[in-house]
Amino acid sequence: MTNNTIKVPFKVSARTAKLIGLENFSTEEGAVIELVKNTYDADANNCILIFDLKIKKETIVNEDGTEVEIEKFEKENSSIYIIDNGIGMNDRIIQNQWMTIGTDNKLYEHTTEAGRVKTGAKGIGRFALNRLGMLTDMTSLPTLLEVIDTDNPIEESTEEVFNIKLIQNSDNVGFEWTVDWKDFDKKGATVSDIEAVLSGKENLNLKQDLLDRFSSYPKIKKVLDGVDFKSGTVIEITELNDDWNEDKLRKLFGNLEMLLPPEEQNDFGIDFFLLSDLDEFGTVKRAYYDDYDYKLKATYNQHDDKTIKVEISRNELDIDALENRYAEVFEFDMMKNSPYTLEDFKKEKIELNIPIEKLTTEKVDKYLLNRVGKFGFTFYFLKNTISDDKEDGDLKKYPYKKIDSANRKSWLKKFGGIKIFRDDFRIRPYGENGDDWLRLGERQAQSPGGAGQRLGGYKIRPNQIAGTIKISRLHNESFQDKSGREGIIENDEFELFKNILLEIIGLFEKDRNVVMYNLSQLHSMRNEEAEKLRRGKEEAERIRKQKEEREENKDSAEPHSDNKSSEENKEYSETEENMADAILILEKDNEKKDEELRLLRSLASVGLIISSFAHEVRSLRARLIPRTKYLVDELKNHLNEEELAKNLDKDDNPFYMIDLMRDEDVKLKHWLDYSLSTLKIDKRERKNLDFSQYFENFKANWSKALEQRNISLELNKIDDNEHIVRAFEVNMDSIFNNLLSNSINAHYGYNKEQKKIEISWQKKANDIEIVFSDNGKGLDKKYKDNPEEIFNLNESSKTDNKGNQIGTGLGLYIVKSIIEEYNNSSISIIKIDDGLTFKITFKTRK
Repeated sequence: MTNNTIKVPFKVSARTAKLIGLENFSTEEGAVIELVKNTYDADANNCILIFDLKIKKETIVNEDGTEVEIEKFEKENSSIYIIDNGIGMNDRIIQNQWMTIGTDNKLYEHTTEAGRVKTGAKGIGRFALNRLGMLTDMTSLPTLLEVIDTDNPIEESTEEVFNIKLIQNSDNVGFEWTVDWKDFDKKGATVSDIEAVLSGKENLNLKQDLLDRFSSYPKIKKVLDGVDFKSGTVIEITELNDDWNEDKLRKLFGNLEMLLPPEEQNDFGIDFFLLSDLDEFGTVKRAYYDDYDYKLKATYNQHDDKTIKVEISRNELDIDALENRYAEVFEFDMMKNSPYTLEDFKKEKIELNIPIEKLTTEKVDKYLLNRVGKFGFTFYFLKNTISDDKEDGDLKKYPYKKIDSANRKSWLKKFGGIKIFRDDFRIRPYGENGDDWLRLGERQAQSPGGAGQRLGGYKIRPNQIAGTIKISRLHNESFQDKSGREGIIENDEFELFKNILLEIIGLFEKDRNVVMYNLSQLHSMRNEEAEKLRRGKEEAERIRKQKEEREENKDSAEPHSDNKSSEENKEYSETEENMADAILILEKDNEKKDEELRLLRSLASVGLIISSFAHEVRSLRARLIPRTKYLVDELKNHLNEEELAKNLDKDDNPFYMIDLMRDEDVKLKHWLDYSLSTLKIDKRERKNLDFSQYFENFKANWSKALEQRNISLELNKIDDNEHIVRAFEVNMDSIFNNLLSNSINAHYGYNKEQKKIEISWQKKANDIEIVFSDNGKGLDKKYKDNPEEIFNLNESSKTDNKGNQIGTGLGLYIVKSIIEEYNNSSISIIKIDDGLTFKITFKTRK
């Protein structure tokens, strides 16, 4: 050993470098798409893919001795060509950039000479060549050549270092580069041991060479004739690695159709040919959305006024029919105001400017929001069937435009889903093969009702949509590709971004919900269901009274004559028909309640689970408080509490730690007491409920929880009347527990010295009026324009800092549903700032 030190360079084996590159291209399809992106980065206007796949026929002998002729794909004799008319590469670029693994050229030079944002950044795209085949031959004709400026040398030490200047390649000097990728697999070889062959080519006529090579293929020649090849690159890949067949080629062709967004990049085209069957493929056409029911286009630039500009185009309903046969719908309250008036429907689109903060909650991290960056989102809704398809004249529920269901289903199967494009190239796998990356299916399953069934809760199904999201390397630096280039890293910024997209989709859902619900209400008014129901109920009541009268008079009544009996039978027959109509209508109404019943069953199952463990929970509750006392008593037999307090930090003192445990046990006991009290049978029986007594008990039950949060609960009985309603106590618990829970959350993180919740009640005529208020943060800003939305199913402003909904969205929906079941009682919002105030009016029975 000596004290001499040396610097030892790292070495990377050739095989390791190759494997690192190949990990980015798990499929042959992904490798081809990567090479197409490279042609775009080269400012090409045209990219031509040609597959020369060789098939040979072989005769094999079966076990029974019969001979069968089969076709076998010849990998070693097949070729793939990637041709473009981009700027090409000169010798220095090939040496210093193309052959540098992991070059940072695209990382720091974001845009091309033509102003395109480069699609790649990792510098390993050339390994896509190796993924496809073992031999690569590349010919490139550059726009510019680099030459030494001998007139302006730069002297450095004793050596002359010359300036390099660029000149137009007027002499058509080209370069050929070949590599055998099998060299990377040589035992013991390092990256620096592997060499490619680079040679110059004078007077290169790239177009003529291509025309000569494909002279026997008229369709290819026609495309080549229309392309300007003043510069460009031709890559030929041989000794292919994969068994290409028509299914793989069709899948690749389909993905190339979706590679570019439908409304962009008219300056870049792709042609795709299979030499053995030129009629099979051809020019790659983009998806074009021209048949839709709704189109929503949203753009956001965080550097402007942080406003999302939204354009909604309605194309689902026949405007002439709306104006001439459904005009009454515009007399409904919700349809009198923009954007639901007839004039709005006649417009080409509805324009909205929505501050992005209104699409998020106050808990969303503003730092994350700023890092989301600029984006564009175009969303299409295309229903593929019409459930209300019967021609009933003016009684048809929705005046839909006619659609071609088969064409829509076929188109959605191919182009449906929401896809992400970065700098006008698609990021896979978002939106392909049914990839529901926004989890719209789960969202819809939680609220499966149709758009016209009720207000609030309508959610779109993932098989009825298409859309494009546009982001950029320049504006969305937080959205980085996964190492395998299959998707974006799921970081906090991307999670918040997804939640913002869902809120934008919610704008469409709300618009369609309002329109369809009001049309459904109009239909109900027109089709006489309400009248039939009323008549059926009257007939049922009359029959009941007649039956009672007959029972009272049957002993004294004279026998009826035959004529009278006949008339009565006729009357009964008509009555039975009316009753049948009424029953059918009631059954239709009950169908609409199925969704609500499913929700209630789900909630009931949770209650049954709690009930099943009630005995064990009661046993645990009884042991909570004593256990810490027993532990302290035992510790005192071995430790001096006072000495420990003097010599230890508080956080290291076991007696202090036990005090903290006791506080937590008290909290837990309180919540267990509350949970178990809801299981009492008497709470599930209807009885005369005195609100004065109920609220006193209510305050007692919540006292510990409110005390721990420094919130006071004040009760205010305004008059001396009785305040009694016949009700189920468990229903009142559902109402006021939900309201109180929301108020507690409204005070969380809201700095206010006096945190207060107040409940007041009084008798007004025959009604009982209850006002429930708090002085918390008030209504979340996303609901301030339409406060009543908070009563809709699945609406919740409780989110984490990434915009994920953590509230159930059920609380206030249940509150309103229960209240309205009591003789059409009501709840309304009377204050939304500096706290939130609800007014509940219970209608008592007369």
